[in-house]
Amino acid sequence: MNFIILLLATVAFVVVAVMTVTGPLLPLIATEFGRSVGQAGIIVTAFAVPYGAFQVVFGPIGDRYGKLRVVALALGLACVFVIGCGLSSTLEGLAAMRFFCGLAMAATIPLAMAWIADEVPAASRQPVMGRYINGLVLGQVAGGLLGGFAAEYFDWRHVFFVLGIACAVIAAVLWTRAERGPPRSDVALRWREVLAVYAGLFREQRTREIIVVGTLEGVLIFGVLAYFGAYLRHAFGLDYATIGMVLCAYGLGGMVYAAAVYRLMRLLGERRMVAWGATLLGCCYVVLVWAPAWWLCAPALLLAGFGFYLFHNTMQVQATELSQTARGTAVALWVFMLFMGQGVGVFCFGRLIDRFGYGAAFLVAAAGVASLGIWFSRRMVTHAAQPGG
Repeated sequence: MNFIILLLATVAFVVVAVMTVTGPLLPLIATEFGRSVGQAGIIVTAFAVPYGAFQVVFGPIGDRYGKLRVVALALGLACVFVIGCGLSSTLEGLAAMRFFCGLAMAATIPLAMAWIADEVPAASRQPVMGRYINGLVLGQVAGGLLGGFAAEYFDWRHVFFVLGIACAVIAAVLWTRAERGPPRSDVALRWREVLAVYAGLFREQRTREIIVVGTLEGVLIFGVLAYFGAYLRHAFGLDYATIGMVLCAYGLGGMVYAAAVYRLMRLLGERRMVAWGATLLGCCYVVLVWAPAWWLCAPALLLAGFGFYLFHNTMQVQATELSQTARGTAVALWVFMLFMGQGVGVFCFGRLIDRFGYGAAFLVAAAGVASLGIWFSRRMVTHAAQPGG
């Protein structure tokens, strides 16, 4: 099982790198295509919306045909569109390729989380999820670095060629492993039953709250995160390589979290992880607004990344318990709502930035995410930690 988790972490690495690589590139892409940064943000939304929307399709398919098989096939298909991003000559064409990247990659991380949840009991799942998210964190670091260095020293399109090849290789390796996995389910894929599962999740107050919090997380965290690189360029005039390195601090904060997750779980418990993580993240947004020098943004982003994973990884564990019988379907719905929130957030914060500036956007996000974390920490159902995992 450890090798498969390593493979799934590698899948998460390349998916998150594709997702986040546009952060440092937004100012350059906006300039190249003669658009504002807020308008260029469409390439973030174009990925996020289908990535979220098609969770509701791939979740049931993963439950029916095998989660690892579906992840491998989807990643193999995605490599075509990732390379297509590098071949795009217009903003509209790039947005279209990003759309299909998001669509194909929608089957990857949520089904990987659901597979882990199938194999690991809830009480010891947080540390295992912490090891898995190393791939997500490293992907976030790589996305910032690759985007920044490609923009500064190479043609920005080349980074998509590298990531596309990586998708193909990882998909091939995972497919060989998936073939030795458990046989396909004999349960037929009945979409009326799938819709009934989704409707049932919204009827229960606890699951409805987890889904709503996931949606608002997408708006308030992922929505504003897309503009950090553009803010560093606007406020401090940094070159793209430096922007990429500063953005890496966010991912490094996640690495600190992943290294300490088991101790944090025992020390804080899930409620305080949610409350403190969201509050820390909000405070770091405020620091970014008033930072007098660019180098102060790096430690602020490191703490923001640490706070984000305190909050987000706990929410992921909560999402894996939405359903015991159709876990892939339930997790897919949660991620669907998360990325619908991101799509809305990127659009709304883009308009807010174009009209009122980065400071207003960051302060709105800060107040919102801190309030959300404190409120949900009082409502959530926790799991007792167990040794091992």
